[in-house]
Amino acid sequence: TDSSGAPVTNAQIVVDGGMPAHGHGLPTVPAATGEVEPGVYAIDGIKFSMVGHWKFDVTIKAAAGEDTVSFNRMLE
Repeated sequence: TDSSGAPVTNAQIVVDGGMPAHGHGLPTVPAATGEVEPGVYAIDGIKFSMVGHWKFDVTIKAAAGEDTVSFNRMLE
């Protein structure tokens, strides 16, 4: 959503990341495959090749501007 809480539509979504402890990126190239409802995007192509700490960076580019969010995922 934007700062007013409205869905961010027609955005370009870019996903990047990897395993910081191993120094490598993702084994695949995830991509947004569509906007399933206003402001909700499907991401396909994420593959986890091993257990451990994964970091993701998601960049959202839309008419109002660009923003990036990072998050972590631990797979055991």
